[in-house]
Amino acid sequence: MEYQPGVCNIGPTQQRRRLFLGVGSLALAAVFVAAVVSFAWPQWSLILTVFPLYGAAMGGLQYRERFCIGFAGMGVFDVGGGTSEIQNEAALAADRKKAVKLNLKAVALGAAGTVAVYVGAAVLL
Repeated sequence: MEYQPGVCNIGPTQQRRRLFLGVGSLALAAVFVAAVVSFAWPQWSLILTVFPLYGAAMGGLQYRERFCIGFAGMGVFDVGGGTSEIQNEAALAADRKKAVKLNLKAVALGAAGTVAVYVGAAVLL
């Protein structure tokens, strides 16, 4: 695997870390929803699921796209041979542009998931 500016900045090892982040965040969201239901907390508290759902979306998107927004922000990549600094300004700009797009997608997915959880709870409870 090789670094491709604005396309791919992480290899398989880093991808697995992002997948773990996504799955762990999704599990945290499920545990939180179960706690809200089990302990009869106010329904508005389900809005807080936006945070773990954003993390789940971020992890899943970074895994799927083979792209880390944090690495883009720091100006580095790691496709398997260790972390390397990006020297080319055009490559750095392409990575940062992709990072903004991925972050916006994750925010949208986290918000949509939160709305689904909130509406689902309103219907079922």
